[in-house]
Amino acid sequence: MPSSLGDVLASMALTRLDARAFLGEQLPAPAHHILGGHISAQALLAAGLTAPGRAPHSVHTYFLRPGDARRPVRFDVVDLQEGRTFSARRVTARQDEQILLEAMSSFTLAAPAPGASGYQPSAPEVPEPESLPLVAPHMAESDDVTPGQWSSLRWFERRIVDADRSPPARSRIWWRPDGPVPDEVAGDTTMTAALVAYLSAVTLTEPAYAARGKVGASAQRDHSVWFHGPADLSDWLLYDQSSPSSTDTLALASGTMFNRDGRLVCTVRQEMYFPPPRA
Repeated sequence: MPSSLGDVLASMALTRLDARAFLGEQLPAPAHHILGGHISAQALLAAGLTAPGRAPHSVHTYFLRPGDARRPVRFDVVDLQEGRTFSARRVTARQDEQILLEAMSSFTLAAPAPGASGYQPSAPEVPEPESLPLVAPHMAESDDVTPGQWSSLRWFERRIVDADRSPPARSRIWWRPDGPVPDEVAGDTTMTAALVAYLSAVTLTEPAYAARGKVGASAQRDHSVWFHGPADLSDWLLYDQSSPSSTDTLALASGTMFNRDGRLVCTVRQEMYFPPPRA
């Protein structure tokens, strides 16, 4: 299937309605449900447009309603903080009067503190991506899928290092955009962070499915990303994922992402909701 990277990047070009309101086009999806990774990436971009000169530090998102992917979404931004080091924003995504998403984002000046030392976990030692076979971008892909139905998921390619189905169902993958990333995108810290957040939400569903032993009706409930360093989208990135716990209808998934050279890009947490069958 053809890459939809161009469509995804086009959908990230939000239309500005006023100083704190934006409109974002959605991408086709089954049952016309808006993909969580896509709308949360748009919300982060909307917040970033109100915090120029500052890089994303973290984003915490609650998915409240599925929405209709055939229609655009309005993003309203509220300034919560404008400090010397941090800016904080709240974004509400709406269709009509229905709230689809609430997100809290933090932005910061990328200025290292004098004398500060850093540390991070070591990247796992895994085979190089070129040695691994091609797989579909997402487990929802199949030969029976209607062309265009999953255009929101065809913008990246990946290679699976390993995938354990026993809890915590550790899964390690390499991924990269499925095509050259334009210079203006690669040089935009907020756009780069938005694409990382997008991908981080999409594949992190899989260890939760694997650990619970079946795939059924589910929904993303919340998603959090802490950005530690810039992602190099010109090369492969390693995403180490697992699902450390599940209770009743909820399952927590977590992940860490690294550039190919071992630098830590982000830490991710996401909770999935598995509703009980309706009587």
